[in-house]
Amino acid sequence: MMNRKTLIIFLLIITCLTLKNNPVTGGATNEKRIGKVTFVLGGANDVQIQHKNLNVWQSIKLTSSIYREDKIKTAAESRCEVTLDDKSIIRIGENTVFCFVESSIDDYKKSVRSELLQGRVWLNVNKSSKPADEFQIKTPTAVCAVRGTIYRIDSDSSTTCLVYDGKVDVGPLQNWGNQPPVPTNSLQPVEVPGPFEVPPPYEVSLETWVQIIQGFQIVVRPDGKYAKSKFDEAKDATLDWVVWNKERDINAEK
Repeated sequence: MMNRKTLIIFLLIITCLTLKNNPVTGGATNEKRIGKVTFVLGGANDVQIQHKNLNVWQSIKLTSSIYREDKIKTAAESRCEVTLDDKSIIRIGENTVFCFVESSIDDYKKSVRSELLQGRVWLNVNKSSKPADEFQIKTPTAVCAVRGTIYRIDSDSSTTCLVYDGKVDVGPLQNWGNQPPVPTNSLQPVEVPGPFEVPPPYEVSLETWVQIIQGFQIVVRPDGKYAKSKFDEAKDATLDWVVWNKERDINAEK
């Protein structure tokens, strides 16, 4: 039989091997990570993370791993960038709360469903040709779904989504977790409605998926009414948040 000292050493070895094979972050989870923090701007407690099943906020660190159900919040004049394992990029602006609700990324499928509780985010989503892949962001008034594009979302009392590249499908909250229609692969010509503008006073309710293309934006109010229009790209290009994100995107491509 093992003596007491030998037993303690054996248990310590087993514990070390378990921790090595099942890494945790802040004691939060032993799930497979979905990404990591690749940029942090702000003071020691200006960007914080709350892990699954924990009720405490911790200061976030560069290269920190991100897991399903992790929640990130930022203070004034602070920012955070998360690069997912498929190379998609999520940048979180100041005074923002963002949660990775359901996330799974592997060689066979990408499924990312996140929630922007308040604030603003910039997304550069890696393009995918797999019909089963999904990437959705839910705000308090709408759901944004993409398969690969560059866009930003601002959320306060309303939701504003602006598209810089590609397309974004925007739908009502009941579409959360449902996929937009998959584009047909048929060689037959298909009529696609062109961009249109819905001027204020927001006379149309968002009841199904509405597609937003490059250079357009959509604003969805708390009552479900929405307006879709072109945005002033020249004016938009002067905003500090936009300039910074575009510079980061260019550097990420190098």
